[in-house]
Amino acid sequence: MHYLLLKQSTIMKKIFILVLIVCVSCNLYSQEIPDKPKEVSKNKCTQNLFGIVKDLKSGEVVPNAFIQLYEGLELVDSIQTNEEAGFSFKVVCNKRFNIKVKAENYAINSKIVFSTTGFEEKIWEVMLFPIREFKYRVPDKLIDVDNITFVADQSSFSSKACKQLDRIVSIMEKYPKVRISINVHTDSQGIQEYDLKMTQDRADGIISYFIDQGIDPNRLGAIGFGSTQLLNNCTPEIKCFESQHKINRRTEFIVL
Repeated sequence: MHYLLLKQSTIMKKIFILVLIVCVSCNLYSQEIPDKPKEVSKNKCTQNLFGIVKDLKSGEVVPNAFIQLYEGLELVDSIQTNEEAGFSFKVVCNKRFNIKVKAENYAINSKIVFSTTGFEEKIWEVMLFPIREFKYRVPDKLIDVDNITFVADQSSFSSKACKQLDRIVSIMEKYPKVRISINVHTDSQGIQEYDLKMTQDRADGIISYFIDQGIDPNRLGAIGFGSTQLLNNCTPEIKCFESQHKINRRTEFIVL
């Protein structure tokens, strides 16, 4: 009798466990299982952000400017303007952007702009301040700086010259693809062999200065011409005024 009761109790436990499993399974499958997660709705409103680049002093347009569009610290897009100096970016509505503009012979400038809705568009003006960077003398393009002055008959340059050299460093940082040749000349009042060596030493000294400022040496070349490329007729045989000789004592930074 005790055996039959024990067996019956075991059977009842198994039946209870089976019923429990079936109920849990039914409850799980009865819940709604979505096919895929619901996507967060995205703002699909876009508009064109228009602008134009102008000279701050003259008010004239500045063609061929390089423009970068940032959202925060992230570069979104970039463009080179044409002769009409206009630009356009397709952007998301109701956003804040920073436009950074760079052009030859102008200081870099940036402007905070905003996109609105797809129905409201504005032409943003970015004004650039003109500065001296490049000049042209057929067939060469040169960096436009004051003449570099040296100590007489030495390769060392003056503290005043350092300010001009620092300007060139800034220009080369602004245009990282620019390579230059540093061409140093003097007048015809000295001995030609001596002048060739002295001008080469001066050119090499400028290269060392640029390298110390972080400019890649592969972007730099140096030639000392001595008195072999005079800009006037002041040869050793011709008597000239000091002002005429001074014209031939020059350092040129030729863009390659």
